[in-house]
Amino acid sequence: MSQEIESRIRAALRPVAPSEDFSKKLLARVIADQPAHPKPRRLPSASARPLMWWLTASLAACLILVVGVQQHLEQQRLQQSGLEARRQVVEALRMTSQKLNLAYEAVKNQSTSLSDEKSGV
Repeated sequence: MSQEIESRIRAALRPVAPSEDFSKKLLARVIADQPAHPKPRRLPSASARPLMWWLTASLAACLILVVGVQQHLEQQRLQQSGLEARRQVVEALRMTSQKLNLAYEAVKNQSTSLSDEKSGV
């Protein structure tokens, strides 16, 4: 059954050569459908010019707004990274201060114990 369907489809879809006058008729129709002179591009009417101006101005305003927002976001990012760097520096200074205090106390205690030993001798 499927072979019968396939053979019918092949017969229906087999290539057919066009008639001799087909290409002549087709070329004649194409030439007849083409306008003699191409349509000139017309300028916008006087009533459409203000609309075009507003559209252009709106587009420029949107572009300026996008650039401004981008610069603002970049400035905020830089400020945040500066604050983070400041926090890290303050933390490093605090830790350094603690370590120096410990070292000072160790040296102070050692010198005190040395002076006690010398006086006790």
